[in-house]
Amino acid sequence: MKKILTALAFLALSTSTVLAEVTNPAVGTLGADADAAASGATFARYFIILWRALISVGGLAVVVLFLQGGIEWVTSGGDSGKLEKARNRMVQGAIGLFVLVSSFTLIAYISKLFFGQEFQILQLTFPSAIK
Repeated sequence: MKKILTALAFLALSTSTVLAEVTNPAVGTLGADADAAASGATFARYFIILWRALISVGGLAVVVLFLQGGIEWVTSGGDSGKLEKARNRMVQGAIGLFVLVSSFTLIAYISKLFFGQEFQILQLTFPSAIK
């Protein structure tokens, strides 16, 4: 019985070969073109996708900081220490928002400077499962 359970556990936990190809419409076909890889366009495309993901995560963090600071402000009950902590949290969110906007404009300027109109980084696209 122990051998059967061990064999079943091994089969359940071992990886099987996947014989299908799946493409993510949000990412597209990365690394498929040898000419683009040789010119550095593939690296730039990877960088843009990573940068957009980091901007999204940073935006969510700013929203969370503002909400958390607002909730702490409302529930402080007039305590000056809690009020100061809530205000500091909201200031940190504002600083984070400034950093996100600054990085957005800096990367947009650099991409236009080096790559021209090929990479429109300011054109935000929202991925969808349906084309």
